[in-house]
Amino acid sequence: MYSEKKVLTLNTSKLLLSVVFLALAIISGGQLVKTEKDLIASQQIVNDTPVKLLEPKKPNGNLVFIAHGFAGSSNFMRPLAVSLTRSGFTTIRYDFLGHGENKQPYTGSITELSGATELFVKQTNSIIDHYKEVYRPEKMVLIGHSMATDIIVRTALERSDIFSVIGISTYTDAITATKPNNILILNGEWEPRLKLKAYDILTKIGIARPEENITYGSFNDGSARKISTIINADHVGILFSERTQIAIGDWLNEIFKSKIISKTNKMGIWIAILISSIFFLILFFILSFPKLSPQSFNVSFKKFIILSLVSSLISPLVLSYGKIHFVYYSAQNHIINHLFLYTGICWICVPFTSLGKFLSNGYLQIFSILALIYTLMIGVALNSYVSTFIPLNFERLSLLAILLIGCIPYMMLVQVLRHSESNGWLMATISNSLLILSLALSIYLNFKELFLIGYSILLFILFSGVFGLLSTLAAKRINNHLAIANVNGLLLACAFATAIPLYIP
Repeated sequence: MYSEKKVLTLNTSKLLLSVVFLALAIISGGQLVKTEKDLIASQQIVNDTPVKLLEPKKPNGNLVFIAHGFAGSSNFMRPLAVSLTRSGFTTIRYDFLGHGENKQPYTGSITELSGATELFVKQTNSIIDHYKEVYRPEKMVLIGHSMATDIIVRTALERSDIFSVIGISTYTDAITATKPNNILILNGEWEPRLKLKAYDILTKIGIARPEENITYGSFNDGSARKISTIINADHVGILFSERTQIAIGDWLNEIFKSKIISKTNKMGIWIAILISSIFFLILFFILSFPKLSPQSFNVSFKKFIILSLVSSLISPLVLSYGKIHFVYYSAQNHIINHLFLYTGICWICVPFTSLGKFLSNGYLQIFSILALIYTLMIGVALNSYVSTFIPLNFERLSLLAILLIGCIPYMMLVQVLRHSESNGWLMATISNSLLILSLALSIYLNFKELFLIGYSILLFILFSGVFGLLSTLAAKRINNHLAIANVNGLLLACAFATAIPLYIP
């Protein structure tokens, strides 16, 4: 009797919490839609570059070009674009070569002027020239984040029609005392190295002991220079901070000598609430299924440790001498080879007789339901407001399909390890950790070609934290390890195919 009452109480609590998170998801989604109400949004292709255009109903005649940072996309810059557009500016966001929805790869190093930097500057100039011809603006402003700060500064150095440059998380060395025109440098409070860099920039152009929030030079001749810190912000959070919008709005009022009313938004907060609410909704949906008798695997812990250690060392060493050429892009091609080789060696510790436990009824239904829920709920939210997650062109879709060669076998291995009869959680954690170390060793052995693997490691950690938890809970209620492993493999391949830039050495 007590047990039944306890179960009923737990089920009631789950239901109430689900209702709360559903309400939060609806409210936050509604607020995000409301924030962009009355703005005219359109997507265009300009010289093979995907562009997102936001126009106010009553434009003030000025254009603001907004460029994302390395391994980012134009979606990262959405809250800032909305704020500026609601303030009267027409904003243009675009995806650099190899980034976001741009299907064209980039080549060369971003640290070399004759490499990727030159390509990105040329691309930026082509976007500016196109919209300058279309709108005939009174003034144009460039805004960039991280890597793009160097790109927009070098772009503005070549032009006389850029009225101001705003660098967010700035690291460029190209700023002089008089060029480009009217520069604002913003860094997050939790970006100590970039904050020191900002002081160094002003010192090198002749400003002794520069201080924050003081405008040096003159707006009349374009020599205005100012640095500011956005409190409680890091390298990514600074893009979603309302304080960043206020700082940029104040600067534009200064340089335009006008009283533009800055229309800030809290999209960063609403995005966080939306994604968190969706996560918990899926969590409680999974927990609503009855708990079944677990189907465990018999994996020798000692054998696993030996094989995983060997695999983590052998894989990067073997691949440093040669690998199968699946795709042109160095990072993604290495990931496919590395995952496949690493997994193949580790699979030796899994008894062949255990594989029958992968097969059970309802595979297609379970796979379809989980894939749709994960993609349509988490995937669409991430793709809309954070970074590109859903492949929208043939190049990314074909890349996703090929990445499955490495991602699905590894996710099947993790599924076996996590649900082993003993030490399951420990073995899955060790496998993920050793894979990360193995990938890091690959970067060390060939940094020039494989530096982007570092970003894939970050994606893998985030992926494991979110989908790893959901899948662990799902497996305890859905005895279909194959469906769960394949969904995870699909989503991991999706992340690698869309979020990692397309780079050809």
